[in-house]
Amino acid sequence: MGRSSADGSPLISQGLVFMSSRLDEHQGRSEFFSSAKKLALGFFAERFETLAIGLGSDLIRPPGALDELSFLSCCTRCDKCIEACPQDSLIKADAKTGLAIGTPYIDPRTTPCYLCTELPCITACPEGALIWPTRATNGGFSRSGPAAVFIGTAEISSELCLTYEAPNRTPMSCQVCVDRCPYPGIAIKMKPNLDQTHAHPEVVSEFCTGCGLCVFGCPTDPSAIKIIPKQKFN
Repeated sequence: MGRSSADGSPLISQGLVFMSSRLDEHQGRSEFFSSAKKLALGFFAERFETLAIGLGSDLIRPPGALDELSFLSCCTRCDKCIEACPQDSLIKADAKTGLAIGTPYIDPRTTPCYLCTELPCITACPEGALIWPTRATNGGFSRSGPAAVFIGTAEISSELCLTYEAPNRTPMSCQVCVDRCPYPGIAIKMKPNLDQTHAHPEVVSEFCTGCGLCVFGCPTDPSAIKIIPKQKFN
């Protein structure tokens, strides 16, 4: 049985009467339909974006890539960035990625991004899908170029990392990820562990570029490090 107000009339009925009286007012009707329209447009826009991006949200894009939806709109699949990469780090997305098919991405376990000084993939892009990166820090200064690249953030699995104790595995010293990082001690560093013998690697997300060199170099199989694409942070 529904709840009732102090005078005994059902609260639901009172709400319907109030809504009806509001809709009888011109301003109330206008506000109602305006809000409904905005809600519907927002819903369909979100659904369209989800459909358009599809599996593209799981891909690690080249340096300087726009947000995923803008990138998919601007990228003409001309392959010029792929051809310009001297390390052959960029590969084409296949049909399983839906609308992202033919777009460039990076598989760091196979070939990471080496953060070339001139970032030739960006200068080769004729459509502006890749732009020269700039990035502010919490300290107030800005970076530009390779150090400002943000294509994702490294994430370390303590279950796989050799420096952590695990079933049937004794922890051991390892800092291959730090040694491979283009910004060692800044983007990733070894954090002393007071309770155990071996230090653990720690990612500093503010400075991590997502290049994947740490993933490529990790000696475990599968890699104890993975790159979370920047799309996941939007």
